[in-house]
Amino acid sequence: MNDEQLRRKNYLVLLIRRTLAGFFNNMSSQYVNVYILKMGFTEQDIGLLRSIAALLSAIPSSTINFVADVTSRRKAYLVGLLLEILSALLFFLDNGAFIVVLALVFYLVAFQGLRTLENILIADSLKGRQRAFGFSVINSLTVIASLVAPVVAAYIINLSGGISVEGIRPVFLVQLLGLSCAFTVALAYVRDIREVGEVGLIDSFKDSLNMVKLNPWLKRWILLEILGGYVFSLSMPFEMIYAVKVKGADEFILGFMGLAMNLGSFIASPLLGKLADRIGRVKAILLVRPLYYLSVILFLTASTPTQLIVAWLIRGIWFASVAPFQTLAVELVPYDYRGRWNGVRSLIVLPLRSPGSLLGGLLYSQISPETPFIVAALIDLFLRVPLIYMTPETLDRRKYLETFKRV
Repeated sequence: MNDEQLRRKNYLVLLIRRTLAGFFNNMSSQYVNVYILKMGFTEQDIGLLRSIAALLSAIPSSTINFVADVTSRRKAYLVGLLLEILSALLFFLDNGAFIVVLALVFYLVAFQGLRTLENILIADSLKGRQRAFGFSVINSLTVIASLVAPVVAAYIINLSGGISVEGIRPVFLVQLLGLSCAFTVALAYVRDIREVGEVGLIDSFKDSLNMVKLNPWLKRWILLEILGGYVFSLSMPFEMIYAVKVKGADEFILGFMGLAMNLGSFIASPLLGKLADRIGRVKAILLVRPLYYLSVILFLTASTPTQLIVAWLIRGIWFASVAPFQTLAVELVPYDYRGRWNGVRSLIVLPLRSPGSLLGGLLYSQISPETPFIVAALIDLFLRVPLIYMTPETLDRRKYLETFKRV
């Protein structure tokens, strides 16, 4: 099998794996924080638990990415997939505080460490000017598979007794079985595209710090991701709780909100991916940014279930900008630095953004339920958007790498 055939096969397998995982992970994602709330925890407790989990997830998240650069992308990837499966298993088995924290740790490792590592494997399987579009295709197909997942979960919850611990618990069993199937696909077919450099783990960490020092825009990108904790970690854990407790949403409204978001992302992802390959990653990201703020406004002012669903449809269109964002993050460093780049980001970013959920819980319970969403939007608009704007464009790969300083 030649290099081109290997790339295509790897891309196809990764597409299948992420599509399957997208469906089964989306079944629980709308309900996980409501599930924890129904265990007897308060919104403030949820913020604290998620902050502890974010702090504890920093080392394993960064380690699997460093390992990807010093041993094998594939081996590190398979470890990450096993941790993702463990998260679903722990949520299904028990509901004590310790188990919840452990489940959240594995969930965050999968979200932060595994997803970035999977992005590296996808990027390795694509050529430069196909990369943003390739990411958007994977994201679109994942969204197709995920479209009905929240509604399927809603029916399972309804049949199991409604929004309660025992009603939501079966969703995690289905997720566990589905992720196990997705793991077998990856285990059988994912391969390393190219050999990684022979460097020790400690040397890899030192090189990554020196790389960040030599290229100041990498420091700005790390700051951008730290601030992301005070946007998304601050607000996202409380979105479905707010929809249930303040707006009166039931399991079906939550399900249709998830459906609307996935539909919006599905429609917009390939278009935005093509646009990012034409005008650049940074411009494409900024172009749809106002939709995030519009979705927040509609969510907070919604007086009917339809308005909640429309707000999440708009949120989904904005969420399509994840593809160019992922592409930009990967392309900021050369091929042989991608694992350690993700590793050092996780090691620095996760501890520093970990208070975000705790702060969100305090704002929600001590000031008003709307406060976390308003604060998050303001931080994004006035702090993160300028940092995105200052990020160098990577579309012209050769031109960008001429400015990049290697260790």
